[in-house]
Amino acid sequence: MKFLARRGRGAARTAALVSVVVLTLFPVGCAKSEPSVVAYVGNSKISQQQVDDAVEGVSAILEEGQSVSPAAVVNALIHGAIAEQVAAANKITITDGERDALIKNSNLAGLLNVPKARPLAHDVADQQIVSDKIGSTAYLAAVADQQVTLNPRFGVLDPKQKTIIADQSASLTEPAPPTQTP
Repeated sequence: MKFLARRGRGAARTAALVSVVVLTLFPVGCAKSEPSVVAYVGNSKISQQQVDDAVEGVSAILEEGQSVSPAAVVNALIHGAIAEQVAAANKITITDGERDALIKNSNLAGLLNVPKARPLAHDVADQQIVSDKIGSTAYLAAVADQQVTLNPRFGVLDPKQKTIIADQSASLTEPAPPTQTP
């Protein structure tokens, strides 16, 4: 009987030790998973607020019946952050004048007049400007080398192109099939 009592105490100690280890390691595994962060690009963060503002800004210039793809906005913000880091690594300075000149002659020109959409327009311009200055092959290689972590609730990120892969989820569950009601 003493053996079982000791074993029970030993099992309890083991369970307590495992709990301490799990609780200690859990924050390490979740170190880059703040709920308000959509993506980490190198040392930069793209917040949910940035995405919401950009979606609201772009929505302001759309015609009736058009809608904004949040995934497209996230992709543009990720690539804007990548372009900024590639520019810094290559000692490239980009001015708002350069950005505006590039965007004003495109179908994105309307974004320049909407304060919440302007940063998104500049992110799109930065990609083109940096690519033009270092060459498209070097730029694409730099994009592939960038460390990007996407919040799983936004889906799965293509590891080379750093874009959200359509129709893929990082969720561990699958939606239940629709049921027919009689």
